[in-house]
This record gives sequence, C-alpha cells and structure tokens, in this order.
Amino acid sequence: MISERIDNAALFAILSALADNKQAVGRRYAYWCNGAPALEAAVAAAAMTQDELGHARTLYPLLEDFAQANDAPEQVEPMTRTLRYHLATLDQDFAGWCDFVATNFLVDTALTTFFEACTASSYEPLRQRARKIVQEEQLHFVHGEGWVRRLARAGGAVRRTLLASLQRCWEETLCWFGPPDDPTVLQLQHAGIIDATPDELRSRYLQKIMPVLQTLDLAFPVTFDTASKRWKVAQPLPWERWQAASRRLD
Repeated sequence: MISERIDNAALFAILSALADNKQAVGRRYAYWCNGAPALEAAVAAAAMTQDELGHARTLYPLLEDFAQANDAPEQVEPMTRTLRYHLATLDQDFAGWCDFVATNFLVDTALTTFFEACTASSYEPLRQRARKIVQEEQLHFVHGEGWVRRLARAGGAVRRTLLASLQRCWEETLCWFGPPDDPTVLQLQHAGIIDATPDELRSRYLQKIMPVLQTLDLAFPVTFDTASKRWKVAQPLPWERWQAASRRLD
C-alpha cells in the first residue's frame, strides 16, 4: 500500500500520455513482425515492438503513486485502461509499410525528444526510465531514417505513398508537444521535471527530422532561420482541434 500519494495532475497526465503512446506504437508495430517487406525489417519490427511495449510497462506502474489514480484506479492498468491518451493517428492499424516507417520516423522520434528532455528530471523515476529509453531509441531512429531514405529514393508510387504517410502524422505529431502556452508542459518545465517549453521541444524535434526530409526533397511547411540556425514551423498548427486532456487532435 502507498502511504502517501503524489498530488501532481500535470505529471500524472504526461505519464499517462507517454505510456499510452508507447503502448499504442508497440501494438501497431507488432503486426509487422510477420508482415514486413523483408526478413531484416521483420526482425527490426519485432525488436522495436518489444522495446515499445517494454517502455509502456515501465511507465504504467508509476501512475499508481499519484493521488489522481484514486478517482479511477482501473485506469492505471493497461489491461483495464479505457482512456486513450495516444495520438489519433495510432487509432487504426497501419495500411502499409509506409505507415510503419512514418510512425517510426515521426511519432517515435517525437516521443524520444520528450524523453531526452527528462534525462535530468527532478522526478527520479522518470529520470531513470528516460535515460534507458533514450539509449534504446537510438537504433529506432537509425531504422526509421534508413527506411525513409530508401522509400523516398525508390521514386514513383512508393515515394508518393511514403509522403502521404508522413503527412498523415505530421500535424498531430507537432501538436503533441502542446501549444506554446500549454499549462501542463510549462508547469513541468518550471518544476524541473522536463528541461524545455513546448516550443523548444518542437524546435529540438525539427532539428532531428528536417535535415533528413530536406536532403530527400520531401516538402513540409517548415523554414530554416539562418540567424538562429533553427527550423521553424511555417504555418499555424490546428490548435482548434487540440484536445488538451488526451493530448491528441479530434
């Protein structure tokens, strides 16, 4: 029994979203352990599935330590949890391998960007898990980048399908970090639980993915500011569709 629970709604919400997204990504990856286009891709899909589900399993138990779990104790267990705090793009099975690659490259990298901001967290359980997750995710990024390059260079229908898959994830993944004034993320940043604001997280994320997309001439509404040497989103994100509680677009 826990004698004294942590009362921190913002941290509880973020941990819930991180766990749900990891769980959802793992489940979507799992199908492709047998359906990947090549043996080496199937082996990689199996390894990444195990990693993603393992990350979720290390995060869900943390929810039990929070006072917010008192209101709905069944929501701290993945087997009984009915809330969906993962991206809406993960609601459906992947239509093809390009969806797998887009999720690997965009969604998984966004989650890793957030965990990187937690590697010096003042909340020790998250700090410990974040460091291990970031280490394991290095190979995930290499896999995603490699397949994006391979499919983009294939040209024709393959390249068009990849671009459509990337576009399907694009806006919601950028939104996942929250609007600039997101009270949840800003509260955690102020408390030293993460080390960046929503806009800084978004900027760090773009620094990872845009050099790859640019070299492949895959066009997205992002510009490079030569003064700051940073990538910036060039058009408004659909915040009118943002669901703050579940951290997803409707």
